[in-house]
Amino acid sequence: MEGYTIRCGGHNYITLEWNEKFIFCLDNDMHYAEEMIYNIEKRTGMNFQDIPIKGRKDDFQGLRFFNGGWKRDFWNSFPNKKEIDGYMKTKQGIM
Repeated sequence: MEGYTIRCGGHNYITLEWNEKFIFCLDNDMHYAEEMIYNIEKRTGMNFQDIPIKGRKDDFQGLRFFNGGWKRDFWNSFPNKKEIDGYMKTKQGIM
């Protein structure tokens, strides 16, 4: 799918846009990175890592993960689908 872009502001917010138009913004204070990735992939139907970035990749460093906290390297320790699905099941109370 073409037209989607993501950006990370303040090492805390991920914004999703389509054709330069705002869709939504996710706050890392309210959602772990795993959930943010899940919601963006669900909305776009794309792999998060395939979505073009507006800004710099380094802006994503410091986002807080459920597994690994804020010290986890966003791109070099990117969670796989199993980890993301496991977190979402835990959040929803499904074991």
